[in-house]
Amino acid sequence: LHAVARLLPAIARVAVIRTWSGCEGYVRDMLPVMGRSMTTPGLFHAFGFCGHGFQLGPGVGDAMAELMMTGCCETPLDDFRIDRFARAA
Repeated sequence: LHAVARLLPAIARVAVIRTWSGCEGYVRDMLPVMGRSMTTPGLFHAFGFCGHGFQLGPGVGDAMAELMMTGCCETPLDDFRIDRFARAA
C-alpha cells in the first residue's frame, strides 16, 4: 500500500481488515474439466477454469446440478470430459 499511496494519497488511511488468496487451475488445453468421474461413481468434476471460474460459476453450477440430478445435461459437456486427455494420447 505504501507504493500505491504515492499515487493515491487517500489509500494511506485505508485499514486492510482481511485478505484472500487462492490458486487458479489450468489444464494443458486451457478448457475446464466438467462431468462425471471416470473412476469414482457419484463424483463429478468442475475445475480448471483458468481464472474464469468466478464468472462462469453460476452457469456451470446449473449445468452440473442438472447432470447430477437427471443424469444428463441440456448443455453439451462432452468437450469438457476428463477422459479427453486419455482420448488424445
